Amino acid sequence: MNNKPPISARYPDLLTEQDDPALLNLVEDLDALYTSHQLPARLEHPVEAKRLVVGERSQSPAPLPSQLSTLSSLVPRRRTHWSRLNTLAAVLFTVFLVGALAGTFYAAHRAVEIGQEHGGNIPVSHSIPPGNVPITTTPALSSTIQEPIGQIRMMNASEGWARTWLEGGNTNTRDELLHTSDGGVHWQNVTPAHYGTLAGENISYISGTAAWAEMINNANATVFVRTTDGGRTWQASAPLGQPLGMVPPNHAAANINYVTFLTPTIGWLLVATYNDIETVVGEILYHTTDGGLTWNELTSSTSTDASTSGRLPLPGAYTGLSFINASTGWIMGSNVSLDGVLGDGGRPTIREPWLYVTHDGGLTWHAQTLPDTLSIQGSASGIVTYPPQFFSAGDGLLTVSSWSPGEIAISVYATHDGGATWQRNGFVAVFLAQNSPGTTVLAMPNLVATFADMNAGAFWEDSEYQNANTLARTHDGGQNWIQTRLSFPASVGGVPSTGQIEFVSARVGWLLLLPAGKLPSFAPVLLKTLDGGKTWTQVHYTVS
Repeated sequence: MNNKPPISARYPDLLTEQDDPALLNLVEDLDALYTSHQLPARLEHPVEAKRLVVGERSQSPAPLPSQLSTLSSLVPRRRTHWSRLNTLAAVLFTVFLVGALAGTFYAAHRAVEIGQEHGGNIPVSHSIPPGNVPITTTPALSSTIQEPIGQIRMMNASEGWARTWLEGGNTNTRDELLHTSDGGVHWQNVTPAHYGTLAGENISYISGTAAWAEMINNANATVFVRTTDGGRTWQASAPLGQPLGMVPPNHAAANINYVTFLTPTIGWLLVATYNDIETVVGEILYHTTDGGLTWNELTSSTSTDASTSGRLPLPGAYTGLSFINASTGWIMGSNVSLDGVLGDGGRPTIREPWLYVTHDGGLTWHAQTLPDTLSIQGSASGIVTYPPQFFSAGDGLLTVSSWSPGEIAISVYATHDGGATWQRNGFVAVFLAQNSPGTTVLAMPNLVATFADMNAGAFWEDSEYQNANTLARTHDGGQNWIQTRLSFPASVGGVPSTGQIEFVSARVGWLLLLPAGKLPSFAPVLLKTLDGGKTWTQVHYTVS
C-alpha cells in the first residue's frame, strides 16, 4: 500500500495540484527512480510512438513480407533492449536536468525573498565567492629617493595627481602635491611651495593638467592657487585673512567644506561658518569664473532659515558638492555627523538618503527623493550619499551607503536623463570583521564604490572587513559583483591596512595599499592592473 503523500505535497516549492498531470506523473517517476533506484512500472513498456502527418489518416501498418519474418523476429528484441537503455539514460538525464532546474528555481525564489527583504522588487547584487590572486611586492631600491604616496587621483591612463604619505612611522614630514604623465611610474613634485603649505584636503583635481588648491602662507593667511599645465606654473590669489576674505556677522570663523569645478575656470565652493564655541551655525555657497582666484557669494543659510523654501541645506555631515553643467548640481550628506554622533537625542534626524539639487546654478536648492529606499530607511543606523559620477550629459551613477553595526550595504542608482530621475540598479552587502571597531562604534564607513563608466565599477574591502584585502568589481552598473582576494606577503597582508582604488576604464586601474597601524611594517604599495583587476603588478615609482 502506498502511503506517500501526493507529489505536489512533497515538493510544494516546485509543484501544485493544478499542474499538468503529465508533469506530475513524470516527477513521481523520477522521485521513485531516484529514491529506489528501480525503473518505475510506467517506464518498463514504453508506448510506441505513432507518426501522423498532417492531412493523412491514421492507418494500420501493412504486414511485412513473410520472407523477412525470421530476421524481423530478432530485431524487436534488440530494439526493446536498447529502448530500455535509452529510456533509462533519458530518465537519468532528466533527473539531473530537473535537479538543476529545481536548484535554479530555488535560487530565483530566494533572490526574490532577499529583494523583498531589502526594499521590494529590486535587482539583487549577487557576490561571487572570492578567488585568490597572489601578489608579489618588493621594497624600493635603497638608492632611489623615495617619498611614499599616501593619496592618488588618476584622471586618465597616463595623467594623475597624488599627495605624499604623512602617517605615523614615516620620516617624511613634507605634505607635497605630485603629478604624473606616464601612468604613475614617475612622479614630479609640483607643490607651489613659494606660496606656502597645502591646507588640508582642500584640493580640486579638475583634469589631468588642471588643479586648484588652498594654501596657508607664512603670515597664516589663505591663498588660492591654480594650474592648467600639470603644475609647471601656478597662479595665486591675493592673501586673505579668512577663507574668501570675510566672516559673516556674529560668526567667529569659516571653513571650506567642499569645492568642485565644472571646467578649469568655473567652479563652486561650500563654506561652513562657526560661532565662538566652534559650533557650525551656517553655510555659504560661492561661485567662481576665473579658476578659483576670486569668488562671489551665491546664497547662504543659517539655523534661523530652516523653514525658508529653496534655502541652502543646513549644516550637516556633507559628503560632496557636484555639478553636471552650469545650472544643475547636487549637495550630498549623511544623517550622522562625521564624529559618528546621531542628532535628536541619539536618533537619526534624516531617515532617507540626504540629497539636494539645484537647477539655477546654486541659487536655490530642493530635496531630491530617491526611489526604493524602504530598506535603507528601515534597517540602517546611518545613511550617507556620495557624489554622482556622470559619463555623458544624461547618463550617471550615484551610490548610497547604509550601515548598522557589523554590516554595510551599498546601493547603486542610475540616471539617463541628467539626474532628473533615478532608478535603483541593485545593492551589495559586506560585513565587518569581528574585531573591527565598526561593529561596536557608530561611524561613517570608509567604503565608496567608484565607477569608470556606466557598467564598470569597484570598491576595496580593507582589513576591517571579513573578506580582508578583497577587490569587488561590477560590470553591469552594480547589479552583480565579483570578489577577488589579493594574497599579499605576510608583511603586507597580515597587518592592518587601508586601500584606495582608482579605475579610469574597465581595464586600467590602480590600487594604493596603505598601512593603518601606528608602527607600520611596510611603506605604501602602489599596484596597477591592465585587465580589469584580474592581475596586478607593483609599480616601483620614483618621485623627483
